[in-house]
Amino acid sequence: MKEYVVVDLETTGLDPYKGCEIIEIGITEINQDKIGRNYSRLIKPKNRIPYFITEITNISDDMVENEEGIEKVLPRFRQYLGDKTMIAHNAKFDLKFLNYYLESLNLEPITNYICTLEMLKQVKSYKGKNKKLETACSYYNIENKNAHRADSDTLATAKLFLTIKDEV
Repeated sequence: MKEYVVVDLETTGLDPYKGCEIIEIGITEINQDKIGRNYSRLIKPKNRIPYFITEITNISDDMVENEEGIEKVLPRFRQYLGDKTMIAHNAKFDLKFLNYYLESLNLEPITNYICTLEMLKQVKSYKGKNKKLETACSYYNIENKNAHRADSDTLATAKLFLTIKDEV
């Protein structure tokens, strides 16, 4: 059995190439098909968090004021991930940010990943209206207590992965 790390980011927008930043990184470990540690870390951005992002995530400038910046957090995350397989819902989004900032810090990009959104496209029994995490969680009766926060979203994604992995 493989060891997986489910990852989710909260960001200040949609595109790191336009100055958007990572403000929270969350992980949930899966080992031997069992959910392990669930953790998140706030990250202090260089710029202010837009109001609409605070409305979605409930992450404010005050909350990140005394946190470490991406240049401290990301190298530790990359070392922790190592060669484990990363899982994310809509992995292209998270990888765009992670690999952008990893490259800016001269760190190895992440290439070993599984996307639960792409998995859902292959699950014939899935009859959800769309492939959003919220819709899939509702369909499979997976609780996501605090959607749009990285630790809650990774836990929900981990449960989704374990639920659908044998149908792909």
